[in-house]
Amino acid sequence: MPFDLELDHDRGVPVYRQIVEAVVRALANGRLAVDEQLPTIVELAQRLGVNPNTVARAYRDLEHDGHLVAKRGRGTFGAPLRPGTAPTRDAILRDIYDRAIHEGAKHAISAREILRFFRKAQQDE
Repeated sequence: MPFDLELDHDRGVPVYRQIVEAVVRALANGRLAVDEQLPTIVELAQRLGVNPNTVARAYRDLEHDGHLVAKRGRGTFGAPLRPGTAPTRDAILRDIYDRAIHEGAKHAISAREILRFFRKAQQDE
């Protein structure tokens, strides 16, 4: 697979949504190239250990939003980014923040502790 895709079943985000987010991020940061073929629905479902309908829903949403292009008989490919389809800086930062808070919670680290650590780390630079 051209990009890392790890599911977090404890995150509280539906699996199909995690797939959508991963593909959008991979397109935005270049880990998934425009016109690069993605795994088939069945292949990705097997890799992730999920129902193929879950992957089909993610691919369908991604195609509807213009992130993927399905080419009949050839497969599914990354689509060129249209203006306004790339995640905004705020959306990317929100995703980073949410992941940090979620990871911290797994280790009984509060959001306040994480923010304090980030501020300290920034001062140490």
